[in-house]
Amino acid sequence: MKKKSFKQKFQYRFDNIMSRGTIALIGLLCSATLLLVCIAGLVCLFLGIEGGIGETIWLSFMHALDPGTITTDTLENIPYVALQTIVTICGIFISSILIGIISSGLEAKLANLRKGTSVVIEDGHTVILGFNDNIYTLINELIGANENQKDGCIVVVGEEEKEVMDDAIAARFPDTKTTRIICRNGSPCEPHILERSSVETAKAVIINEYSDPQSIKIILALTSYLKDKELTHPSLYYTVAINDIENVEAARIAGEGRAEVIFANDAISRIIAHTCRQPGLSKVLVELFDYDGDELYFEDVPELIGLTFKDTLNYFDKAIVFGIRNDSGTYMNPPMDTIITKEDKIILLEDDDGSFVLSDKAPEFNEDLIVKEIPPRKLNETDDLLVIGSNHMLPAILKEYDCYVDEGTRVVIVTDEDLDLSGEKYRYIRPEIMKEGFVNRKRMEEILTEDLDNVLILSNDHLDEEETDARTLLSLIYLWDIIKKEHRRVSITSEMKRTVNQRLANQSRGDDFVIGSNIVNLMMTQIAENRELTALFEDILDEEGSELYMKPMENYVKLQTPVDFYTITESAARQGHIAIGYKKLTEEGNEIVTNPLKSDIITFDEGDLLIVVAED
Repeated sequence: MKKKSFKQKFQYRFDNIMSRGTIALIGLLCSATLLLVCIAGLVCLFLGIEGGIGETIWLSFMHALDPGTITTDTLENIPYVALQTIVTICGIFISSILIGIISSGLEAKLANLRKGTSVVIEDGHTVILGFNDNIYTLINELIGANENQKDGCIVVVGEEEKEVMDDAIAARFPDTKTTRIICRNGSPCEPHILERSSVETAKAVIINEYSDPQSIKIILALTSYLKDKELTHPSLYYTVAINDIENVEAARIAGEGRAEVIFANDAISRIIAHTCRQPGLSKVLVELFDYDGDELYFEDVPELIGLTFKDTLNYFDKAIVFGIRNDSGTYMNPPMDTIITKEDKIILLEDDDGSFVLSDKAPEFNEDLIVKEIPPRKLNETDDLLVIGSNHMLPAILKEYDCYVDEGTRVVIVTDEDLDLSGEKYRYIRPEIMKEGFVNRKRMEEILTEDLDNVLILSNDHLDEEETDARTLLSLIYLWDIIKKEHRRVSITSEMKRTVNQRLANQSRGDDFVIGSNIVNLMMTQIAENRELTALFEDILDEEGSELYMKPMENYVKLQTPVDFYTITESAARQGHIAIGYKKLTEEGNEIVTNPLKSDIITFDEGDLLIVVAED
C-alpha cells in the first residue's frame, strides 16, 4: 500500500474537522489563536520585554483581540513592535473568520428551524401525516373540535418545505382560535420523522394520502415505530381512508388493531345514492359529520336508567337521542321498548360534549295533533334518475340506489364510455345507457324529460381534477338555466374532485349539494376524536338496520296547525322512528333544520318533510 504524504494526511484531518460544523470551526480558531499568542509571548521574552511568560502572553493576546492596542506601543523596541503588528494582523484575520463562521452557523440554525427539523414537545396532540388538498378540511374540523380546549395542537407532516406548508395554512386560517398548528418536513414513512412529530405522545393520528399503497406503507411504518415506544396515550390509533375494497383488509392487518379504516368509495357511493332520492339529505349528513353546529356524543345519563328507549326521547329540549352504546356494541334506533341500564351510554346529537340539559320529566305532547292513520305512499313519484357521466363508483351507486326505490324505476345513464352493466343484477331499477360525448345544452333539454326530476353528475376518472370539475360546472350551468326557464323543480347531485370547486358550485346554487371527498374528511376527523363513532357512522350509511329518511310531515302530525317538536317526536316514536329535524319549503328554497328546540312552535304545510332515523 502506497504511503500517504504528510500533506495528504494533514488535508484529510483538516477536512474532517471542517465537516464537523460551526462548533468545531470555532474550536479550531481558538486553538490557532492560543498557539499564536503563546509563540508571540515566548518571542517577547527573547526580545528583552520585562515581565514573566504569563504577562507577555497576555500582551500578545490583547494585540490579537483588540487592534487598537498597538497604538500604545512605543518605537523604542522595533522588533517588539514588528512582532505585535504581525500578531494584530493575524488577530484581525482570525476575528473576521470567526464572525463569518458564527454568522453562517446562526443562518444555518435558523434555516434548520424554518425547515422544521426539531422534535415536537407536545402531549395529547393530533398528528396529520400527509399534506394535500384535503388538509384544509381536516384542520378546519380539528380547530372546531378544539374550541373547548385551552391549548389544542395539530402537527402536520408533509414532504413539502415547512415554509410552504406554513404559508398555505396561514393563508387559509388566519385565526386558529385555541389551536396551534405545527408543520414538520419529511417522509411520514421514516422513523426519525415520526419521532420528530412525537407520534408516541399523540392522542390520534390521521393518515392523509390519496394513494392506498402509500397509506398502507405509512400504517406499517407507524406500527413498526410504536412497537419500541412507550405510549403516553395507550389507546392511540390511526384513522385512514382507503379507496379500493381490496386494500381495506390489508390496511386493517397492517394496523394490528390500531387502524380505523374508512372505505371511502363505499361511503361516497352510499351518500350519493341516498341524496339522489332525498334532496337535502346530504346536508343532514354533513351536519352529523362535521364540527360546525351539533355533533354526536356518547353520554352517561344515570337519570334515565330504568326507562324505555322511547321514554328518553323527549327528556332533552335541545338534544336528539340517536341510540345507545354498551359493551356489546352500538345500537342506533333500538326497539322502543328497550330498557336503559347502567351499562348503557346514550348517543346524543348535541351542541357540545356534555352540553345537554335533562328535563325533570318528559314534557307533555298534544295527542290531538298526532296522525293516527298514515296516508299510503305514492309509488314512482320521484325515483327516476338521470346520470350524466360515469366512473368506477357507478355500479356501487346503482346497487345502493336499487335498495330503496320501487320496481320499474328508470335510470338513464349518459356517458361517453363503453359501459356494460349486463353482469349486474338489480331488483327494481331499469338502467338505460345512452352513449354520447359531452352533453351540450340543446341535447340536455332533450334528455331531461318531465319524469326525470333527479339528476346525478359524476366525475370522469380519466381526466385530471380541474378538467373533470370544469365539465361538471358547465353541465350544472346548463341544468340551472333549463330549470329556471322551464320553471321546474329538479334535484341535482354532483360529484367534484377539488374542495375549491365544490365551494364554487355551492356558492352558485345553494339548493344543490355537491358531493366529494370532503364528507370522508369530515368523518375521518370525527373518528380521530372518538373511535367509537366508526360503528355509528357505518350504521348510518348501511342499508341494513336504520338509516336517515325524509318522510312527509303529514304522516306524523296535522298540517297547517301550530305544533311543537315534542309532539312530533312522540308521533314518530309510535312508528318506531326517531325525529331529528325537518325540511321546510320556503320562498327562498328549502330550509333544513336538525336538532331543533322541541319547545318551539312550528306550522307545517304540504310538501314539508320530517327527517327521521327509521328502518324503512
